Amino acid sequence: MSDNQSWNSSGSEEDLDTESGQPVELGGILSKWTNYIHGWQDRWVVLKNNTLSYYKSEDEREYGCRGSLCLSKAVITPHEFDECRFDISVNDSVWYLRAQDPEHRQRWIGSIELHK
Repeated sequence: MSDNQSWNSSGSEEDLDTESGQPVELGGILSKWTNYIHGWQDRWVVLKNNTLSYYKSEDEREYGCRGSLCLSKAVITPHEFDECRFDISVNDSVWYLRAQDPEHRQRWIGSIELHK
């Protein structure tokens, strides 16, 4: 993991709070597809309380999130060809996300599934 990347959870059963049995908050950098002009942009992504939120950077969390998805009805789809990418769909909203490597993609997908 590079210096600018962070991950504060493993994406497994260890992510459950021992007292409440609820998934713990986690955050890290994922690339998010913005548009054809700007392409993939690194974003600080936080998974907490059944919600996935993203911020421009970890330092800008105090300014509020740029967007969020409630995960209760989310459909998570690993990309067919790009082994680092996965898509999250909720109704008409789709987020295209890329992890730094296939292992981190699996951690994110596993953790998101725990929060659903």
